[in-house]
Amino acid sequence: MTKLNLRSEKLEEWMNGYVEKNKFNGCSLSIADIDGNTLLDIGCGHADKEKTKEFNSLSIVRIFSMTKAIVSVCLLQLLRDKNIGLEDTLDHYFKDYSNCFALIENATNITEIEKTKAPSIYQLLNHTSGLSYFFNDDLIGREYLKQNLTATPDNYDISVFAKKVSSIPLTFKPGTKWKYSVGIDIAGRLIEIISGDSLDEYISKNLLERLEMKDTQFFLPETKVDRFTDCFFCPEMHENFFPLVEQYENFSYKKDQVTNFSGGSGLLSTGHDYLKFAKVLLNDGMLKDTRIFATDVMDKIRRNSLAGDIASIGVETFAQMPTLGMGHSLAGSVITNLNPDFTSNIGDFGWGGMASNYFWVDFEKRYTAVFMTQLLPSASYPNRKELKKLVNQSLQ
Repeated sequence: MTKLNLRSEKLEEWMNGYVEKNKFNGCSLSIADIDGNTLLDIGCGHADKEKTKEFNSLSIVRIFSMTKAIVSVCLLQLLRDKNIGLEDTLDHYFKDYSNCFALIENATNITEIEKTKAPSIYQLLNHTSGLSYFFNDDLIGREYLKQNLTATPDNYDISVFAKKVSSIPLTFKPGTKWKYSVGIDIAGRLIEIISGDSLDEYISKNLLERLEMKDTQFFLPETKVDRFTDCFFCPEMHENFFPLVEQYENFSYKKDQVTNFSGGSGLLSTGHDYLKFAKVLLNDGMLKDTRIFATDVMDKIRRNSLAGDIASIGVETFAQMPTLGMGHSLAGSVITNLNPDFTSNIGDFGWGGMASNYFWVDFEKRYTAVFMTQLLPSASYPNRKELKKLVNQSLQ
């Protein structure tokens, strides 16, 4: 295949525009091809409120839900290694799911419930489990918020978090709908239960160290504080996000403060580090001559696990991206049909985080891109679909 060439002018102009209009304080973009060549590595703006530190691909950011892809693929590989089936239901691992309930259709309060089968690991990973999120505007999401189930770094620990979540009804019977959820936090706890290691130890030993992702952790060493970025919030964000403002404006991520290794949102990383992970996915699970993820695990990462697209059983937009033609694998989104409103190729895999960061892997054009910034929430601007369109236009 012809070697990819990239013209960066429009991408730099787009990034500068977001910074100059005070939409982002700073951002970075890293792009690599399947041969491991870095096609682009640029930064723009600043990492701190005082605007004294440049933002670049070595800036340490809260990657929020980009943690999900890492934890999901680690769980998939662990299940394969232990010969555990994806159809195993959660009552095998969590006591409260042995007596599982879901809201009835059109319930008006959380007492209107019916007994249901516990979600499977498969449903946990593709967000059809019936779990919710504290920022979702639904009965169960509001109950999570009421019980302070925000999965923030010093909020309980992963085992307590999972127990509290499992005691609350599901929003629907598993497998019937798609709803973004804390499912990957529960997946992180599953890794601990199955492996016997804490989540941070497991992913460090089995992935981060192997890929030399030295800046990717749940906590921030003192020696790296100077590269840590400040967190910003969109003034027009939904009130459900308000409880996070003080947490993420002031939390320092010292090792003795981080009690909750959130599998859904807890990792810190850099554009430079995350690109290493994305390149392994692009290269079918291989790091040079070493296989990191088995071929059948990669198939589960790349293949749509839903009967159709997200729009058919869930939301019609996600972070200002249309979900028509977007499915979900067991680790992130996959493009199943082309949509003129979201420039993509069939089979594109990716996911983003609550602070507007985003990555994707284009298996057809054979490249991957990682965009990092720190603005909550991710639906503040249509930056993901704008960026993806510009990257595809800039590649030759």
